[in-house]
Amino acid sequence: MNVVPDMIADPSSFQDDAEFRLRAAQAAIRRECGWHVMPNAALSGVVNSRGGSVIRLPARHVTSVESLTDRDGNKLAYAYDPETGLVESLDGGFPAGIAAIRYEIHAGYDDAPDVQQVLVNAAKRAGMSAGLVTSQSTNGSSASYDVVTLMQDEKAKLKPYKLGGLP
Repeated sequence: MNVVPDMIADPSSFQDDAEFRLRAAQAAIRRECGWHVMPNAALSGVVNSRGGSVIRLPARHVTSVESLTDRDGNKLAYAYDPETGLVESLDGGFPAGIAAIRYEIHAGYDDAPDVQQVLVNAAKRAGMSAGLVTSQSTNGSSASYDVVTLMQDEKAKLKPYKLGGLP
């Protein structure tokens, strides 16, 4: 029988402090946007591909592409849009398959005060309340709370940073 470890290994030592709330708000922003957003960082990984001439890297604001290869390590010829993370094949098409393309890139913003403001506001809100009730049942006597919830205006501010679909 497999035992899944608790998310908080030792609840007695857990602290819901400002650092935790900032990390929780950061995680909410990254989930909303679909990538890390900031800071600019080295990223590597694989991309699934259905073939075709365009793929999306899992980032926007791509400041450099160090390597783009097929799963066998063969270099791919490409052109990319740094702001959207879209990459176009210059060889007639990308290989198809799961983890068909390997990448090494630098991506992310070093300066995005609007994103940082959303982060700070969401973290402050989390510190001022026990959380927003996201579900509740009466007879079963249970309630679920979301400590960091992004408001609609915050989601609107993050919209330019979200990963989009393929053209």
